[in-house]
Amino acid sequence: MLFEEFIHTILSHIPRAPLNNPGGGTSTIVHFNEEQIIYRRGKSNIPLKMKKLYEAYERFQGSFVTTRALKKFDNSFDSSARAPSGHSCNCTFSFMILIEAGLADSIVRKGRCYGTNFISKPSDNKKKSL
Repeated sequence: MLFEEFIHTILSHIPRAPLNNPGGGTSTIVHFNEEQIIYRRGKSNIPLKMKKLYEAYERFQGSFVTTRALKKFDNSFDSSARAPSGHSCNCTFSFMILIEAGLADSIVRKGRCYGTNFISKPSDNKKKSL
């Protein structure tokens, strides 16, 4: 899936209602555009860059991915990372956004992590075999 297709898919499925986090509480989207989604978790506004979400989707599409794997993949998903750190809530929030867009399955608990299947979506621009 091309980046432009991904952005269109995500932005056309942004929920108006708060999302229920798997560990409790909610995340409410307060602003979004083609560069980022800003959501409120508790009293904090947290940004998630669309490019980082796309890179994670591209890397893990077609497989089961855990919050631990996302943190290892990119600092954007890890509040304890160094230079620069991101936010751990970006893991489950990313899962929820991808589910809304039809690009992931439901979130499950795997030990101390959460995880989901990132669904592969063929690009409309690729030639289909006969």
